[in-house]
This record gives sequence, C-alpha cells and structure tokens, in this order.
Amino acid sequence: KWMLNTDENLIKFAEEMGISKNDRVVLYGENVMASYRLAIILKYLGVKDVRVLNGGLDAWKDMGYKTEIGIVKPTPIKDFGSKTPLNKSLIVNENGAKQVLKDNKNSKLLVDIRSYNERIGKESGYSYMDRKGRITGSVWGKSGTKSTTLEDYRNIDNTMRNGYEIISMWSGLGINTNKELTFFCGSGWRAAEVLFYSQVMGLKNNALYSNGWMEWSEDSSNPIETGIEN
Repeated sequence: KWMLNTDENLIKFAEEMGISKNDRVVLYGENVMASYRLAIILKYLGVKDVRVLNGGLDAWKDMGYKTEIGIVKPTPIKDFGSKTPLNKSLIVNENGAKQVLKDNKNSKLLVDIRSYNERIGKESGYSYMDRKGRITGSVWGKSGTKSTTLEDYRNIDNTMRNGYEIISMWSGLGINTNKELTFFCGSGWRAAEVLFYSQVMGLKNNALYSNGWMEWSEDSSNPIETGIEN
C-alpha cells in the first residue's frame, strides 16, 4: 500500500544505489512527485545534500540539454555511514502524528495534503482503500483534484509555485507557518513534495507523517470525520 519501508531496508537500498551519508544527490524523473518522495527519504536517512531538479526530466528537455538511452547500473557500497537514520524527526509514525494533534492549538499542526473530495469523505482517493474521511484535528492544506496530482502547489509545467503564493494559500486556510507543520496525504507522496517545498521556502522543523491516511484509517479506533467543514 505504498507505505514506508523499514529503516534497515531503506539504508540497505541506499547502499545498493551507491549512496552514502556524505554524498550530494540530485533527483529527477518524469513523475516529479516520485523524486520528492525519495528526496525526503534520503534526507531522513541523513544524506548530506539532497536536491531535486525543478520540473523534472521535462524541464531538462525543455532547456535543450542532451539525454541518453540505456541502463546505467549503480555501483553498490558496503557502508552508508550509519546503521540508523540520522534525521529521525523528519518522518513521524502514527504515534508521532497523535503527539502533533495533542499540541495542535499551540506550536504544531497536522496538515492534510489531499484533494477536497478526499478531505470531506466523498472518496478515499484509492481503489484499494474503502474508509473515507479525514483525521480529526487536522487542517486542510489543499493538493489537487485527485490522489496523483498536486496542482495547487505547481505551475502548469510542474515546477514549484512561488513560495509567496504557497504561503498566501496557507494563510487563507488558517495554516500558521510559525508553527511546526507535519504533512500527510494518502501514503506520503504528495505530502513529501510539499514538505520539500516548505524546506525550499526556508521553513524549519517541519515533518512528514509518511504512512498518512492509509495507516490511520486501518485502525478503527482512530478518530476520523467526514462532511463539509465550517
């Protein structure tokens, strides 16, 4: 269900890709959201310098730069440089999300990066998930029209919108950027991209509830809401 792998397997993955904690990594792809998802994971592991090509492969091609075809295999390394993630606070689990909710009125906010129809419980957003609604106590941060898009945060060419536009949108939604923001969506992809954008804008101490609605909704004891908000 697209949930985050174990810390041990994530570090093993980095080693298989030849990535150590001291590297600079620039990510790109046809699907820019996947690049941001992996960027946050590498930051969580503690890779020193992680960047994303704004606009992805299409932006590269639009500038007239060369591409190549064929398979380029990574050279694995034996030691990432740490046996555990070095930036553990960047990604929180379900208990971490609950702690954010306990402090929602003070210094923290749990921000829902899903479509309006997902937010009000009209649809789950995923064909393999039945439970609908939102996490009680979270605030809506918009996203796009469906679970695979993020139009509210991107320009038409899939580059990041201007920071002041995003801040203005958040302000209208009651999201105070002076608070520590923890973003979630269905399984962490959209929210990871928004978290990366918040870092680009210079915001500190924000985090990702990576397993998001998929994990939260699987536990029937977790509080949820449906319907249009006031």
